[in-house]
Amino acid sequence: MGCDQVNGRSVPASLVILSASLALLGAAAWAEESSAVDDEVEVRIDTILASNAGKAFDPALSSLRQPFVGLFPYSSYRLLQGEQRRVAWRREAEFLIPGGRYLVVVPRGYKDGRVQLNVMLIQGSRPLVNTVLALKNHGVFLVAGPHYKEGVLVIAIGAGTGPIAPSPSTQVQAAVTAHTP
Repeated sequence: MGCDQVNGRSVPASLVILSASLALLGAAAWAEESSAVDDEVEVRIDTILASNAGKAFDPALSSLRQPFVGLFPYSSYRLLQGEQRRVAWRREAEFLIPGGRYLVVVPRGYKDGRVQLNVMLIQGSRPLVNTVLALKNHGVFLVAGPHYKEGVLVIAIGAGTGPIAPSPSTQVQAAVTAHTP
């Protein structure tokens, strides 16, 4: 029986074949559930300016009032831009963010009612955030912290199979503060 080298050690070929087979079965199971949904995922990116300059709350953000008040120490929230588009599974989509930043989103799959996304927030050539999310279908993930004008940007990342609401959903699953110099 043949052997391959892994970290300088001999590994039986049958173990390598078994490992590869299990990996392929896992990928096939994920792909099977992914293919049971749409060929594309609806991705919505809303960019909000949060600050302590005043006490205004943009009516377009009404569905996020409770999470914002509970999560962030700011008194004013204004929607700067919102973009919604359908993105093919495993295809990259770029969203421009104020302040010379952009967000790269790659929908990876759908399983157990969750949309898996690779998300990278980039400024220049430097990634500020690079993570994998597993959002409930039509859920929203909040990233806060890049400084902008008199406050900070809060980026609401929403995704789901089928259309999502024209404004961010209230199913906020997590919030991250990204500290940047």
